[in-house]
Amino acid sequence: MITINNLNKVIGKKHILTDINMQINKGDVIALVGPNGAGKSTLIDCLLGNKKLTSGDIDGQDLILDHTKTSVLYQQTYFTPNMKVYQIIELFQNLYPNVLNKEEIKAITLFDDALLNTEADKVSGGQKRILDVALTLIGRPEFIILDEPTVGMDTTTRRRFYELIKELKEAGRTILFTSHYIEEVESLSDRIVVLHKGEIVRDSTPLALREESSQKQIVLPRKYDYITKELAGKAEVKLDGEYLMIHTANIDVVVELLMKHQISFEHVEITNESLLDRVFKVVEEDQHETV
Repeated sequence: MITINNLNKVIGKKHILTDINMQINKGDVIALVGPNGAGKSTLIDCLLGNKKLTSGDIDGQDLILDHTKTSVLYQQTYFTPNMKVYQIIELFQNLYPNVLNKEEIKAITLFDDALLNTEADKVSGGQKRILDVALTLIGRPEFIILDEPTVGMDTTTRRRFYELIKELKEAGRTILFTSHYIEEVESLSDRIVVLHKGEIVRDSTPLALREESSQKQIVLPRKYDYITKELAGKAEVKLDGEYLMIHTANIDVVVELLMKHQISFEHVEITNESLLDRVFKVVEEDQHETV
């Protein structure tokens, strides 16, 4: 569908993106993640033709540049003052040949008629954001780019957004989104592309990325810190308030130690390393390799 070949973007003497190679297949739901300044927004701007490439090319960019086939949700929300919600919806409906109808828009936004008749700049931040999402989808695009889509959403609106993305996945739409909410990345994406300092350092699935690590986290009340000395060389241990945080790839050794000291497992929490932790470790590993 879309292939990015050896894309480079240099501004002045600074390399913003370096040798980006990436395939976006029809029906993919890809989370583009990385720390602030990693180049995520610049990559999106290059895809959209908003920034000229220094070198490289993008096969399939004609699809992206066709506003009837590709739609973008940017980070910022702005609506013209004094326009009511239904008026903005009608304006956008006139921009596309095959549009969502009023009932479909209401199903996405969960707006009632009273809210549709409210001035758009007076609704809540979360309502503005889900309206933005509906306007992004109003032309039934094939390819959807969402830049931090749930910023400002409350819990109910965010839950509706998650349901919507799953519906779009089932319908075979192609989605590229950025997010700082790891639960979105983990539950919604088929692939995770990790950008760091303008380079792709991982292109993987949520499960595969998690399975790269055998690390476990054990949380104990601080009163058990007397076992810390025996964990030297077997685990990383630190105090966090009233809790002892243990990180280890040798979970069996730690469990044996807990049993030896007859520590009740009612007081113990053992979890797999989170995907968020794994992503940050990917970035740290890349930093060490390039030093």
